[in-house]
Amino acid sequence: MPEYKEKDHSFKLWKNKYKKDGDKKPDYTGTGIFDGTKRDVSLWINQDKNGNRYLAGQTKEPYKKSDSPF
Repeated sequence: MPEYKEKDHSFKLWKNKYKKDGDKKPDYTGTGIFDGTKRDVSLWINQDKNGNRYLAGQTKEPYKKSDSPF
């Protein structure tokens, strides 16, 4: 079976099961490939002052767990 390869400039998101009401955590999180570089992706569902809903997001370097015991 051929190995799946993510396409450049694409991402996958999953509902953030750790978010609670009032948290500033993203509503959805995932990963993507942008210009050949893997990035973490976050997405928030927001509402403007007129009550219109919109999406806002960001990408950042992937999280790397520290090797330090402290």
